[in-house]
Amino acid sequence: MDNKKSRLAACISTVLVVSFLLASRPLQAQALRTDQDLGAQWRVNSTARLLSGLAPMYPGHVDLSETDAWKEHSAHMKAAWARMNERQVSTMTAWRDSALSKTCPVGKTLLYPFSGPDFFNAYWLFPDCETIVMFGLEHVGEVPDLDRMNEAQFARMLADVRTATTDFFSRNYFITENMSRQLRTAQLRGVIPLFMIPMALSGVDILRIRPFEFPAIARTVSVAPGRPMRQLRGITIEFRSPGSPVTRRVNYFTVDVTDKGLAHYPEFMAYIRSLGTTTTFIKSASYLLHSNEFRQIRSALLDQTGFLVQDDSGLPYPLLEARGWKMNLFGTYGVPIPPFQGAFQASLDRAYKARTSSPLPFVFGYQFHDARDERSNVMVGQRPLQVVQVDDSLPTRARARKASARRASQKRVY
Repeated sequence: MDNKKSRLAACISTVLVVSFLLASRPLQAQALRTDQDLGAQWRVNSTARLLSGLAPMYPGHVDLSETDAWKEHSAHMKAAWARMNERQVSTMTAWRDSALSKTCPVGKTLLYPFSGPDFFNAYWLFPDCETIVMFGLEHVGEVPDLDRMNEAQFARMLADVRTATTDFFSRNYFITENMSRQLRTAQLRGVIPLFMIPMALSGVDILRIRPFEFPAIARTVSVAPGRPMRQLRGITIEFRSPGSPVTRRVNYFTVDVTDKGLAHYPEFMAYIRSLGTTTTFIKSASYLLHSNEFRQIRSALLDQTGFLVQDDSGLPYPLLEARGWKMNLFGTYGVPIPPFQGAFQASLDRAYKARTSSPLPFVFGYQFHDARDERSNVMVGQRPLQVVQVDDSLPTRARARKASARRASQKRVY
């Protein structure tokens, strides 16, 4: 009898704690909660908040938020986000509403190649796209297990987070060479934590993180002879935006999309081709699509894309021009930054000089030195009703011009 009373008392205590914490949250966020969320995903959202410098929502994380290390981290992250919010969010979303669409421009899927863990730009530019498909070289990793960390390990992890987000907060893109080191520390592993941080800062509610499951169409393809099939690693992060009942998802893949690399992952191209017509977003992509080493993925993007938003590091302008795309040009265009000078596009330069391009009220892509920089560029276009079928390979004379860009791809900058 005493044991039953003890168990009953423990249950009542747990319910009261949960009720108190839920009651202290905004009513809008409460409405998105389910009983399942009060388990592992409640802890995941709380972890995301701690990494982002926000107060936790899980009782087991309260002590961590009272450490000097977390208080210092919180001040740093809040200041960095305030600068990003002031510099990018307000101007970028206002431009989005006038130049793009207040809804997902075409279809319900956003395809963001060479993205790394850049959830921030995908979400704020395309908040209504229900599925965001992203891929890069960075490994998936895992949610940091705060429950198993002592105070010193927790402090080291927070320092690792600040290092891993420095490039993004200062430049609005990640440097792959840096991330290859920053995301393989003892406490910080893979891109999952870097997805969680902008999600928490943007106010979204993480519902579930799970391995990606390939649809049947992708599982039936066979690998090319002499090319052993390798395991393709991907994750799905399901989330809800503030005040929305719609479950959205990010599908992220760790994959080498050179033609040689894709020979080992035939199911990936089958999956990309199965998406139907997409809205496609490309930024800070190391000019990889300017090389014939990426011909398969370039052809797929040209075929699948119904609406395109990109900077000059994306699909080569001559290929879009040859296919009949009419692009709206924003900002200014010039010679790419080192080491990508070889990716200069004379036809794009002529297009910018032939018309008065609309101003771009925020910094974007690689042309960035400080907040006053006005050299960023963005191209926006919708797929023409009748697409001219052309060879998607780059002309031979262009290959030499792109050689420096191909060599620079070894130091990919997303």
